[in-house]
Amino acid sequence: MKALYIKEPHNLELIEKDEPEIKENESLLKVLSCGVCGTDLKIYKGETLATYPLVPGHEIVGEIINSNKYEKGTKVAIDPNKSCGYCKFCRGGKPHLCENLKAVGVNRDGGFAELLSVTNDLIYPLNKDIDVESAIFAEPLSCIIHGLDLSNFSFTDDVAIIGGGAIGLIFAMLFDRFSVGKKVIFEISEEKIKFIKKEFGFDVVQSQEYKGTKEFDLVVECSGSVAGFELAYSLVKKGGKIINFGVTPKGLKTTELEPFQIYSEEITIKGSYINPFTMQRAVKIINSKEFPFYKLLTDEGSLSYMKDYITGNKHPFLKAAFVNNK
Repeated sequence: MKALYIKEPHNLELIEKDEPEIKENESLLKVLSCGVCGTDLKIYKGETLATYPLVPGHEIVGEIINSNKYEKGTKVAIDPNKSCGYCKFCRGGKPHLCENLKAVGVNRDGGFAELLSVTNDLIYPLNKDIDVESAIFAEPLSCIIHGLDLSNFSFTDDVAIIGGGAIGLIFAMLFDRFSVGKKVIFEISEEKIKFIKKEFGFDVVQSQEYKGTKEFDLVVECSGSVAGFELAYSLVKKGGKIINFGVTPKGLKTTELEPFQIYSEEITIKGSYINPFTMQRAVKIINSKEFPFYKLLTDEGSLSYMKDYITGNKHPFLKAAFVNNK
């Protein structure tokens, strides 16, 4: 089978690889699609924790080929994260903080391949009629649901979303359904601003227009940049909350936050990390067809295309994905 293979940081090849063998309690999948996450780019560049050598890719939709649990031909989404179940965090109900956490596409071979073997407990069946272009958002959506859980938002909250990429737009879709407060997306790209207004009808503005206004109850940082985090800090009102969802490069520490302001204005800052106990809800939302997730997929292609995409450090207009047979 063909697969993308990262031997070490900055060394990515398209190779012929033996088909994976399935062990006890595993299933063999044909990969239908695998989304490109910012984490994949960081794995390629050595900017996050990963185990090399590695076939990357953790936003996976597949079709069952061989399984003792699931019927052949079943369309499925994969939760890539597997906790140990016995460390203090797992036993404390926080498996996403597991001391021995492993992930498909990060610590074991992932979805940028034609075939994939995965343990049955990570498999979530999808409805037969779900389009692959929507289904690849199941794993990102599960992480977003965790961010919503942490935000404890009120249906009247005024919400700011920093970053108008696929993640920011999924947050906006959910807030638009569940909150009557003001919702504003902050984006620096004029092209994206025009696209978002036309395709989704959301209120989206240039990032500098509101800076320092401190008028939002909740700010969700999705850009993965220090500038985005500082913008969030300038927008949140007294007693408000910032959810730090975007992933900045590991080791980056430069910021100009003022601890006294956090103290005196009782600002809450929470990190949101992966997807504890949320994948089932994400799949239910995907299966409902209530949201146009397919509109977020703007760049797609073969494994060869993905190789050039990742090594060229390209960034999608909204979202990129490997689609099998493309």
